[in-house]
Amino acid sequence: MIRRPNTSLAANPILVGASALLIAIVGVFLAYNANTGLPFVPTYEVTAVVRDADQLTANAEVRIGGKRVGILTGSEAEILPGGVPISRLALKLDRTVSDLPVDTRVRVRPRSIIGLKYIELTPGTSNRTIASGGVLPLSSARSNVDLQDALDAFDEGTRAAVGTVTRELGDGLAGRGAELNRALTAFDPLTRHLGPVMANLAAPETDLSGLLRGLDSAMAAIAPVAVELGGLFDGAATTLHAVARVDDSFAALIEEVPRAERETTAALREIRPVLTRATRLVDALGPGVALLPKASRRLSSALATGTPVIANAGALADRLRATLAALRALVRDPATAGSVIGLTRTLRSLVPTLRYLLPLQERCNYLGLYERNAASTVGEGDSNGNWFRFMPLQNTPDNPYRGKVPEGLHFDPYASTGQDGHCTAGNELFVPGTQIGDPPNASTAPTRNPATLPPAEARP
Repeated sequence: MIRRPNTSLAANPILVGASALLIAIVGVFLAYNANTGLPFVPTYEVTAVVRDADQLTANAEVRIGGKRVGILTGSEAEILPGGVPISRLALKLDRTVSDLPVDTRVRVRPRSIIGLKYIELTPGTSNRTIASGGVLPLSSARSNVDLQDALDAFDEGTRAAVGTVTRELGDGLAGRGAELNRALTAFDPLTRHLGPVMANLAAPETDLSGLLRGLDSAMAAIAPVAVELGGLFDGAATTLHAVARVDDSFAALIEEVPRAERETTAALREIRPVLTRATRLVDALGPGVALLPKASRRLSSALATGTPVIANAGALADRLRATLAALRALVRDPATAGSVIGLTRTLRSLVPTLRYLLPLQERCNYLGLYERNAASTVGEGDSNGNWFRFMPLQNTPDNPYRGKVPEGLHFDPYASTGQDGHCTAGNELFVPGTQIGDPPNASTAPTRNPATLPPAEARP
Protein backbone atom coordinates (compact mmCIF):
# COMPACT_ATOMS: atom_id res chain seq x y z
CA MET A 1 0.00 0.00 0.00
CA ILE A 2 1.46 3.34 -1.07
CA ARG A 3 1.06 6.21 1.49
CA ARG A 4 0.36 9.71 0.06
CA PRO A 5 2.38 12.58 1.40
CA ASN A 6 0.53 14.76 3.99
CA THR A 7 -0.47 18.08 2.33
CA SER A 8 -2.11 19.72 5.42
CA LEU A 9 -1.06 23.33 6.28
CA ALA A 10 -0.41 22.32 9.86
CA ALA A 11 2.14 19.81 8.62
CA ASN A 12 4.23 22.60 7.03
CA PRO A 13 6.45 24.01 9.81
CA ILE A 14 7.62 27.01 7.73
CA LEU A 15 4.07 28.16 7.02
CA VAL A 16 3.06 27.72 10.65
CA GLY A 17 6.05 29.71 11.84
CA ALA A 18 5.39 32.53 9.36
CA SER A 19 1.73 32.74 10.43
CA ALA A 20 2.68 32.86 14.10
CA LEU A 21 5.26 35.57 13.41
CA LEU A 22 2.72 37.64 11.44
CA ILE A 23 0.17 37.36 14.25
CA ALA A 24 2.81 38.40 16.79
CA ILE A 25 3.79 41.43 14.69
CA VAL A 26 0.15 42.53 14.35
CA GLY A 27 -0.37 42.09 18.10
CA VAL A 28 2.74 44.13 18.93
CA PHE A 29 1.65 46.86 16.47
CA LEU A 30 -1.81 47.03 17.99
CA ALA A 31 -0.43 47.05 21.52
CA TYR A 32 2.06 49.78 20.64
CA ASN A 33 -0.61 52.02 19.07
CA ALA A 34 -3.36 51.22 21.58
CA ASN A 35 -2.65 54.43 23.50
CA THR A 36 -3.13 56.58 20.40
CA GLY A 37 -6.20 54.75 19.10
CA LEU A 38 -6.75 51.67 17.08
CA PRO A 39 -6.31 51.86 13.32
CA PHE A 40 -9.33 52.05 11.03
CA VAL A 41 -11.47 53.31 13.96
CA PRO A 42 -13.13 56.72 13.22
CA THR A 43 -12.42 59.48 15.77
CA TYR A 44 -13.72 62.95 16.64
CA GLU A 45 -10.89 65.52 16.85
CA VAL A 46 -11.21 68.83 18.73
CA THR A 47 -8.68 71.51 19.74
CA ALA A 48 -9.09 72.98 23.24
CA VAL A 49 -7.49 76.31 24.20
CA VAL A 50 -6.47 76.65 27.89
CA ARG A 51 -4.38 79.13 29.83
CA ASP A 52 -2.08 76.48 31.30
CA ALA A 53 -1.45 72.93 30.10
CA ASP A 54 -0.33 72.18 33.69
CA GLN A 55 2.37 69.69 32.66
CA LEU A 56 0.03 67.48 30.65
CA THR A 57 1.81 64.72 28.78
CA ALA A 58 0.96 63.06 25.49
CA ASN A 59 -1.68 60.31 25.68
CA ALA A 60 -3.22 61.88 28.79
CA GLU A 61 -6.82 60.75 29.21
CA VAL A 62 -9.85 62.84 28.28
CA ARG A 63 -12.88 62.11 30.46
CA ILE A 64 -16.52 63.09 30.51
CA GLY A 65 -18.33 62.32 33.75
CA GLY A 66 -15.37 60.22 34.88
CA LYS A 67 -15.42 57.97 31.78
CA ARG A 68 -12.49 57.84 29.38
CA VAL A 69 -13.64 59.13 25.99
CA GLY A 70 -10.34 59.97 24.30
CA ILE A 71 -6.70 61.00 24.63
CA LEU A 72 -4.45 64.03 24.25
CA THR A 73 -2.39 63.65 21.10
CA GLY A 74 -0.30 66.79 21.50
CA SER A 75 -0.06 70.33 22.85
CA GLU A 76 1.39 73.57 21.52
CA ALA A 77 2.25 76.82 23.34
CA GLU A 78 1.28 80.17 21.84
CA ILE A 79 1.53 83.86 22.80
CA LEU A 80 -1.53 86.01 22.09
CA PRO A 81 -1.09 89.57 20.69
CA GLY A 82 -1.64 91.00 24.18
CA GLY A 83 1.25 88.93 25.57
CA VAL A 84 -0.99 86.30 27.23
CA PRO A 85 0.42 82.75 26.99
CA ILE A 86 -1.97 79.92 26.09
CA SER A 87 -1.78 76.23 25.19
CA ARG A 88 -3.60 74.47 22.37
CA LEU A 89 -4.50 70.86 23.24
CA ALA A 90 -5.21 68.43 20.39
CA LEU A 91 -7.87 65.95 21.57
CA LYS A 92 -8.79 62.72 19.82
CA LEU A 93 -12.21 61.55 21.07
CA ASP A 94 -14.45 58.59 20.43
CA ARG A 95 -17.25 59.04 17.92
CA THR A 96 -19.70 58.29 20.71
CA VAL A 97 -19.20 61.81 22.08
CA SER A 98 -19.16 63.61 18.73
CA ASP A 99 -20.95 66.94 18.22
CA LEU A 100 -20.04 68.51 21.55
CA PRO A 101 -22.02 71.72 22.34
CA VAL A 102 -20.14 74.96 21.75
CA ASP A 103 -20.43 75.90 25.45
CA THR A 104 -18.59 72.77 26.61
CA ARG A 105 -16.19 73.55 29.47
CA VAL A 106 -12.58 72.30 29.69
CA ARG A 107 -10.61 71.74 32.89
CA VAL A 108 -7.20 70.17 33.60
CA ARG A 109 -7.52 68.08 36.77
CA PRO A 110 -5.11 65.96 38.85
CA ARG A 111 -5.41 62.21 38.41
CA SER A 112 -3.28 61.23 41.38
CA ILE A 113 -1.08 62.77 44.06
CA ILE A 114 2.08 61.91 42.14
CA GLY A 115 1.36 64.56 39.50
CA LEU A 116 -0.59 62.72 36.77
CA LYS A 117 -3.22 64.88 35.08
CA TYR A 118 -6.23 64.34 32.83
CA ILE A 119 -8.59 66.57 30.86
CA GLU A 120 -12.20 66.84 32.01
CA LEU A 121 -14.90 67.93 29.53
CA THR A 122 -18.26 69.13 30.79
CA PRO A 123 -20.76 69.31 27.90
CA GLY A 124 -22.92 72.42 27.83
CA THR A 125 -26.56 72.93 26.88
CA SER A 126 -26.24 74.88 23.61
CA ASN A 127 -27.99 73.60 20.48
CA ARG A 128 -24.96 74.57 18.36
CA THR A 129 -22.23 71.96 18.19
CA ILE A 130 -18.54 71.79 17.29
CA ALA A 131 -17.68 69.99 14.08
CA SER A 132 -14.72 67.62 13.90
CA GLY A 133 -11.57 69.74 13.71
CA GLY A 134 -13.24 72.63 15.55
CA VAL A 135 -11.91 74.64 18.49
CA LEU A 136 -13.08 75.09 22.06
CA PRO A 137 -12.11 78.76 22.71
CA LEU A 138 -10.24 80.12 25.71
CA SER A 139 -13.52 81.29 27.24
CA SER A 140 -14.48 77.62 27.70
CA ALA A 141 -11.43 76.86 29.88
CA ARG A 142 -11.87 76.68 33.66
CA SER A 143 -9.02 77.00 36.16
CA ASN A 144 -8.23 74.39 38.78
CA VAL A 145 -6.21 74.67 42.00
CA ASP A 146 -3.45 72.09 41.91
CA LEU A 147 -2.81 70.08 45.06
CA GLN A 148 0.86 71.03 44.92
CA ASP A 149 -0.07 74.74 44.82
CA ALA A 150 -2.35 74.29 47.82
CA LEU A 151 0.43 72.53 49.75
CA ASP A 152 2.99 75.15 48.75
CA ALA A 153 0.79 77.83 50.32
CA PHE A 154 1.50 76.34 53.76
CA ASP A 155 5.20 77.12 53.86
CA GLU A 156 7.22 77.38 57.05
CA GLY A 157 6.22 80.97 57.77
CA THR A 158 2.52 80.29 57.13
CA ARG A 159 2.59 77.21 59.37
CA ALA A 160 4.19 79.20 62.19
CA ALA A 161 1.60 81.98 61.79
CA VAL A 162 -1.29 79.46 61.80
CA GLY A 163 0.14 77.91 64.98
CA THR A 164 0.39 81.31 66.65
CA VAL A 165 -3.17 82.24 65.66
CA THR A 166 -4.46 78.88 66.95
CA ARG A 167 -2.70 79.29 70.33
CA GLU A 168 -3.87 82.88 70.74
CA LEU A 169 -7.41 81.94 69.75
CA GLY A 170 -7.39 79.10 72.26
CA ASP A 171 -6.20 81.44 75.01
CA GLY A 172 -8.88 83.96 74.07
CA LEU A 173 -11.72 81.42 74.14
CA ALA A 174 -10.60 79.55 77.25
CA GLY A 175 -13.15 79.88 80.05
CA ARG A 176 -15.60 81.84 77.88
CA GLY A 177 -17.98 79.09 76.83
CA ALA A 178 -21.13 80.85 78.12
CA GLU A 179 -20.20 84.14 76.43
CA LEU A 180 -19.44 82.26 73.20
CA ASN A 181 -22.87 80.58 73.32
CA ARG A 182 -24.59 83.93 73.82
CA ALA A 183 -22.57 85.39 70.95
CA LEU A 184 -23.61 82.53 68.65
CA THR A 185 -27.23 83.10 69.66
CA ALA A 186 -26.88 86.80 68.85
CA PHE A 187 -25.49 85.85 65.42
CA ASP A 188 -28.89 84.47 64.38
CA PRO A 189 -30.25 87.83 63.11
CA LEU A 190 -26.93 88.41 61.40
CA THR A 191 -27.14 85.15 59.50
CA ARG A 192 -30.72 85.91 58.41
CA HIS A 193 -29.70 89.25 56.93
CA LEU A 194 -26.38 88.00 55.64
CA GLY A 195 -28.01 86.15 52.71
CA PRO A 196 -29.42 89.25 50.97
CA VAL A 197 -26.21 91.16 51.70
CA MET A 198 -24.05 88.47 50.11
CA ALA A 199 -26.46 88.28 47.14
CA ASN A 200 -25.99 92.02 46.62
CA LEU A 201 -22.22 91.63 46.87
CA ALA A 202 -22.27 88.80 44.33
CA ALA A 203 -24.47 90.71 41.85
CA PRO A 204 -22.66 91.86 38.69
CA GLU A 205 -23.94 95.41 39.25
CA THR A 206 -22.00 95.61 42.53
CA ASP A 207 -18.68 94.98 40.71
CA LEU A 208 -17.00 93.54 43.79
CA SER A 209 -14.03 92.48 41.67
CA GLY A 210 -13.62 96.10 40.57
CA LEU A 211 -13.64 97.17 44.23
CA LEU A 212 -10.94 94.63 45.05
CA ARG A 213 -8.85 95.77 42.09
CA GLY A 214 -9.25 99.36 43.27
CA LEU A 215 -8.21 98.40 46.80
CA ASP A 216 -5.20 96.57 45.40
CA SER A 217 -4.21 99.68 43.43
CA ALA A 218 -4.72 101.83 46.54
CA MET A 219 -2.53 99.52 48.64
CA ALA A 220 0.13 99.58 45.94
CA ALA A 221 0.04 103.40 46.05
CA ILE A 222 0.20 103.44 49.87
CA ALA A 223 3.13 101.03 50.12
CA PRO A 224 5.81 103.65 49.27
CA VAL A 225 4.57 105.93 52.10
CA ALA A 226 4.17 103.21 54.72
CA VAL A 227 6.70 104.90 57.02
CA GLU A 228 4.80 108.19 56.93
CA LEU A 229 1.56 106.31 57.67
CA GLY A 230 3.19 104.90 60.80
CA GLY A 231 3.63 108.43 62.10
CA LEU A 232 0.00 109.14 61.22
CA PHE A 233 -1.15 106.18 63.30
CA ASP A 234 1.03 107.34 66.20
CA GLY A 235 -0.67 110.72 66.06
CA ALA A 236 -4.08 109.02 65.91
CA ALA A 237 -3.15 107.01 69.01
CA THR A 238 -2.32 110.22 70.86
CA THR A 239 -5.67 111.69 69.82
CA LEU A 240 -7.55 108.60 70.95
CA HIS A 241 -5.77 108.67 74.33
CA ALA A 242 -6.93 112.27 74.73
CA VAL A 243 -10.48 111.22 73.83
CA ALA A 244 -10.32 108.36 76.33
CA ARG A 245 -9.51 110.80 79.15
CA VAL A 246 -12.79 112.60 78.48
CA ASP A 247 -14.78 109.42 77.92
CA ASP A 248 -17.91 110.97 79.40
CA SER A 249 -18.08 113.58 76.65
CA PHE A 250 -17.24 111.00 74.01
CA ALA A 251 -19.93 108.68 75.38
CA ALA A 252 -22.44 111.52 75.24
CA LEU A 253 -21.43 112.14 71.63
CA ILE A 254 -21.94 108.48 70.76
CA GLU A 255 -25.34 108.51 72.46
CA GLU A 256 -26.42 111.47 70.32
CA VAL A 257 -25.37 109.78 67.07
CA PRO A 258 -28.51 107.57 66.71
CA ARG A 259 -30.86 110.52 67.22
CA ALA A 260 -28.82 112.65 64.81
CA GLU A 261 -28.99 109.80 62.30
CA ARG A 262 -32.78 109.57 62.67
CA GLU A 263 -33.14 113.33 62.23
CA THR A 264 -30.87 113.26 59.21
CA THR A 265 -32.83 110.40 57.68
CA ALA A 266 -36.12 112.27 58.17
CA ALA A 267 -34.62 115.45 56.71
CA LEU A 268 -33.32 113.57 53.69
CA ARG A 269 -36.73 111.97 53.22
CA GLU A 270 -38.34 115.42 53.24
CA ILE A 271 -35.76 116.94 50.92
CA ARG A 272 -35.92 114.09 48.40
CA PRO A 273 -38.79 115.72 46.35
CA VAL A 274 -36.79 118.96 46.22
CA LEU A 275 -33.69 117.10 45.04
CA THR A 276 -35.79 115.27 42.45
CA ARG A 277 -37.19 118.53 41.08
CA ALA A 278 -33.71 120.07 41.16
CA THR A 279 -32.40 117.12 39.16
CA ARG A 280 -35.16 117.57 36.59
CA LEU A 281 -34.43 121.31 36.46
CA VAL A 282 -30.73 120.64 35.86
CA ASP A 283 -31.60 118.14 33.11
CA ALA A 284 -33.93 120.69 31.50
CA LEU A 285 -31.25 123.37 31.70
CA GLY A 286 -28.76 121.13 29.93
CA PRO A 287 -29.58 122.27 26.35
CA GLY A 288 -29.56 125.91 27.44
CA VAL A 289 -26.22 125.54 29.21
CA ALA A 290 -24.79 123.94 26.06
CA LEU A 291 -25.78 127.08 24.11
CA LEU A 292 -24.36 129.51 26.69
CA PRO A 293 -20.86 129.71 25.10
CA LYS A 294 -22.29 130.63 21.70
CA ALA A 295 -24.84 133.04 23.25
CA SER A 296 -22.16 134.72 25.37
CA ARG A 297 -19.94 135.25 22.32
CA ARG A 298 -22.85 136.78 20.40
CA LEU A 299 -23.79 138.95 23.39
CA SER A 300 -20.20 140.14 23.69
CA SER A 301 -20.15 141.03 19.99
CA ALA A 302 -23.52 142.83 20.33
CA LEU A 303 -22.25 144.85 23.31
CA ALA A 304 -19.06 145.74 21.47
CA THR A 305 -21.10 146.92 18.46
CA GLY A 306 -23.85 148.62 20.47
CA THR A 307 -21.66 150.58 22.91
CA PRO A 308 -20.76 153.35 20.40
CA VAL A 309 -24.40 153.48 19.29
CA ILE A 310 -25.62 153.89 22.88
CA ALA A 311 -23.06 156.65 23.41
CA ASN A 312 -24.67 158.62 20.56
CA ALA A 313 -28.23 157.75 21.56
CA GLY A 314 -28.54 160.67 23.99
CA ALA A 315 -28.82 163.28 21.26
CA LEU A 316 -31.20 161.03 19.33
CA ALA A 317 -33.42 160.71 22.39
CA ASP A 318 -33.68 164.48 22.75
CA ARG A 319 -34.70 164.86 19.12
CA LEU A 320 -37.07 161.89 19.37
CA ARG A 321 -38.84 163.51 22.35
CA ALA A 322 -39.70 166.60 20.26
CA THR A 323 -40.78 164.40 17.35
CA LEU A 324 -43.08 162.32 19.55
CA ALA A 325 -44.59 165.47 21.08
CA ALA A 326 -45.33 166.83 17.61
CA LEU A 327 -46.78 163.45 16.59
CA ARG A 328 -49.05 163.43 19.67
CA ALA A 329 -50.32 166.93 18.83
CA LEU A 330 -50.94 165.79 15.26
CA VAL A 331 -52.90 162.71 16.36
CA ARG A 332 -55.05 164.73 18.76
CA ASP A 333 -55.95 167.27 16.09
CA PRO A 334 -59.51 166.39 14.84
CA ALA A 335 -58.65 167.58 11.37
CA THR A 336 -55.95 164.91 10.96
CA ALA A 337 -57.83 161.93 12.49
CA GLY A 338 -59.02 160.61 9.10
CA SER A 339 -55.53 160.92 7.60
CA VAL A 340 -53.96 159.03 10.53
CA ILE A 341 -56.54 156.27 10.21
CA GLY A 342 -55.89 156.01 6.49
CA LEU A 343 -52.15 155.98 7.09
CA THR A 344 -52.56 153.23 9.67
CA ARG A 345 -54.52 151.10 7.22
CA THR A 346 -51.88 151.72 4.56
CA LEU A 347 -49.13 150.65 6.93
CA ARG A 348 -51.07 147.51 7.88
CA SER A 349 -51.47 146.64 4.22
CA LEU A 350 -47.71 147.05 3.79
CA VAL A 351 -46.89 144.56 6.59
CA PRO A 352 -47.11 141.41 4.33
CA THR A 353 -45.02 143.17 1.70
CA LEU A 354 -42.41 144.19 4.25
CA ARG A 355 -42.34 140.69 5.74
CA TYR A 356 -41.58 139.41 2.25
CA LEU A 357 -39.03 142.08 1.41
CA LEU A 358 -37.18 142.35 4.74
CA PRO A 359 -35.30 138.98 4.37
CA LEU A 360 -34.13 140.21 0.95
CA GLN A 361 -31.90 142.77 2.66
CA GLU A 362 -31.73 141.67 6.29
CA ARG A 363 -30.70 138.07 5.55
CA CYS A 364 -29.36 138.10 1.97
CA ASN A 365 -28.04 141.71 1.62
CA TYR A 366 -29.09 141.94 -2.05
CA LEU A 367 -29.25 145.77 -2.10
CA GLY A 368 -25.77 146.07 -0.65
CA LEU A 369 -24.35 143.53 -3.08
CA TYR A 370 -26.14 145.27 -5.98
CA GLU A 371 -24.72 148.67 -5.10
CA ARG A 372 -21.24 147.19 -4.62
CA ASN A 373 -21.25 145.28 -7.90
CA ALA A 374 -23.08 147.91 -10.03
CA ALA A 375 -19.90 149.92 -10.70
CA SER A 376 -18.00 146.91 -12.01
CA THR A 377 -21.04 145.87 -14.07
CA VAL A 378 -21.17 149.27 -15.80
CA GLY A 379 -17.41 149.40 -16.35
CA GLU A 380 -16.89 145.87 -17.69
CA GLY A 381 -18.01 144.25 -20.92
CA ASP A 382 -16.79 143.06 -24.29
CA SER A 383 -16.42 144.45 -27.82
CA ASN A 384 -20.19 144.76 -28.15
CA GLY A 385 -20.57 147.00 -25.12
CA ASN A 386 -20.77 146.85 -21.32
CA TRP A 387 -22.75 144.26 -19.41
CA PHE A 388 -25.26 146.82 -18.15
CA ARG A 389 -26.74 147.71 -21.55
CA PHE A 390 -29.89 146.05 -22.77
CA MET A 391 -31.45 145.38 -26.13
CA PRO A 392 -35.26 145.46 -26.47
CA LEU A 393 -36.64 142.42 -28.20
CA GLN A 394 -39.06 143.20 -30.97
CA ASN A 395 -41.22 140.86 -32.96
CA THR A 396 -39.98 142.02 -36.35
CA PRO A 397 -39.56 140.08 -39.58
CA ASP A 398 -35.80 140.15 -38.93
CA ASN A 399 -36.23 138.75 -35.42
CA PRO A 400 -39.33 136.53 -35.42
CA TYR A 401 -40.42 135.16 -32.00
CA ARG A 402 -41.36 131.53 -32.21
CA GLY A 403 -41.62 130.74 -28.47
CA LYS A 404 -38.88 128.09 -28.58
CA VAL A 405 -36.78 127.73 -25.44
CA PRO A 406 -33.09 127.78 -26.40
CA GLU A 407 -30.93 124.92 -25.26
CA GLY A 408 -28.92 125.76 -22.13
CA LEU A 409 -31.40 128.40 -20.85
CA HIS A 410 -31.34 128.83 -17.04
CA PHE A 411 -34.23 130.89 -15.67
CA ASP A 412 -35.72 130.97 -12.17
CA PRO A 413 -38.56 133.57 -12.15
CA TYR A 414 -39.39 133.08 -8.47
CA ALA A 415 -35.98 132.56 -6.90
CA SER A 416 -35.95 132.67 -3.11
CA THR A 417 -34.47 135.85 -1.65
CA GLY A 418 -34.42 134.74 1.97
CA GLN A 419 -38.12 134.05 2.52
CA ASP A 420 -37.52 130.31 3.12
CA GLY A 421 -34.23 130.86 4.91
CA HIS A 422 -32.06 130.42 1.76
CA CYS A 423 -30.51 133.03 -0.53
CA THR A 424 -31.04 131.12 -3.77
CA ALA A 425 -31.01 134.06 -6.20
CA GLY A 426 -27.46 134.65 -7.39
CA ASN A 427 -26.24 131.37 -5.88
CA GLU A 428 -27.81 128.97 -8.41
CA LEU A 429 -25.78 125.85 -9.14
CA PHE A 430 -25.03 125.54 -12.85
CA VAL A 431 -26.07 122.26 -14.45
CA PRO A 432 -25.81 121.34 -18.13
CA GLY A 433 -28.95 121.61 -20.21
CA THR A 434 -32.11 123.65 -19.79
CA GLN A 435 -33.08 124.58 -16.23
CA ILE A 436 -36.39 126.37 -15.64
CA GLY A 437 -37.56 127.00 -12.09
CA ASP A 438 -35.80 126.09 -8.83
CA PRO A 439 -32.14 125.13 -9.30
CA PRO A 440 -30.85 121.78 -7.92
CA ASN A 441 -29.33 123.50 -4.87
CA ALA A 442 -32.47 125.41 -3.83
CA SER A 443 -32.66 123.54 -0.49
CA THR A 444 -28.91 123.79 0.18
CA ALA A 445 -28.25 127.34 -0.97
CA PRO A 446 -26.46 129.67 1.51
CA THR A 447 -28.60 131.01 4.36
CA ARG A 448 -26.77 134.35 4.28
CA ASN A 449 -24.85 136.37 1.68
CA PRO A 450 -21.58 138.18 2.49
CA ALA A 451 -21.94 141.46 4.37
CA THR A 452 -20.87 144.70 2.67
CA LEU A 453 -19.03 147.49 4.46
CA PRO A 454 -18.21 151.06 3.39
CA PRO A 455 -14.59 151.87 2.49
CA ALA A 456 -12.25 152.02 5.45
CA GLU A 457 -11.72 155.78 5.06
CA ALA A 458 -15.51 156.37 5.24
CA ARG A 459 -16.04 154.38 8.44
CA PRO A 460 -16.50 156.28 11.72
